[in-house]
Amino acid sequence: MDAKTRTLTPRKPVQARSRKIKLQIMEAAHEVMRQHGVRAITTNAVAAQAGVKVGSIYDYFPNKEAIIAEIYEGKLADVRAFLEAGSETINREGWQTELADVIRDTWKYQLSIGLDRTIVDAAYYYEDLFRIAREHAQLFAGNYVRLLKRLGSPWSDDQLFDLGISLYTLVNATWSYWRLRDSQHEIAIERQIQMTILLIEEALSASSI
Repeated sequence: MDAKTRTLTPRKPVQARSRKIKLQIMEAAHEVMRQHGVRAITTNAVAAQAGVKVGSIYDYFPNKEAIIAEIYEGKLADVRAFLEAGSETINREGWQTELADVIRDTWKYQLSIGLDRTIVDAAYYYEDLFRIAREHAQLFAGNYVRLLKRLGSPWSDDQLFDLGISLYTLVNATWSYWRLRDSQHEIAIERQIQMTILLIEEALSASSI
């Protein structure tokens, strides 16, 4: 483990009260970002929002970036688990409709658990969070490799993985659209679905590339 990774590694509380305080700090950090933006995150601001002393934050996190990293990584893991469970329900016959429903449901789920634009924007603002985003993209792509192999794609694992990364960029395109339009219009999700299906149709054709 290198020094940069260690700075993002939070301490693990063992008592229920400690876990509660840690969660309180994480929720406070997220609320500060929602209200004032990513640049407003300071340990003083988080402590004030959480109702704890600044020193208490350092009992659980080495710095503010570590708080954001744990929020981000935890929510991404929850979204992946939801997407993977949904992908298991998709069958070759009617896969387009089923996949469209899974994508819509995944968006609803991730927004419901607080994976919102403030967290996604933080990943662009804090360079250390790129490692988490990159690992998530690779695991996301791996989910599509398994799905498309199960649906009978003749493409190799490497080809499917590369396609999975492209499909992940469509997720980022939805976030970008919402950021640029300053809205969360569902048309962005529907366009993501259309492009995802179009790209997958080629991978399920009779020949490999």
